[in-house]
Amino acid sequence: MTMLTNMQTSAARPLVLRVAVRLAHLRRFINRLVVAMLARHERQAARAVLHRLDDRQLEDIGIYREQIESRLEDLAQARARMQQPGWH
Repeated sequence: MTMLTNMQTSAARPLVLRVAVRLAHLRRFINRLVVAMLARHERQAARAVLHRLDDRQLEDIGIYREQIESRLEDLAQARARMQQPGWH
């Protein structure tokens, strides 16, 4: 009986390990999806705020109206680079 129990336990370990790895991948995917959605929402909010400012207020923070979209894109790319593993 002990030999049968050991065989069942050792056979179940790879399955448990595969399931754990799949769950870890799923968790990582969901985390990345949530981060992307939050970043998109943040960009939309920043875009709305910047478009509500008048030209004088925009000049005070160092940008012109026609630069809003490119600046937001630059910031999004910089943030994406910083979130990559190994970034210092």
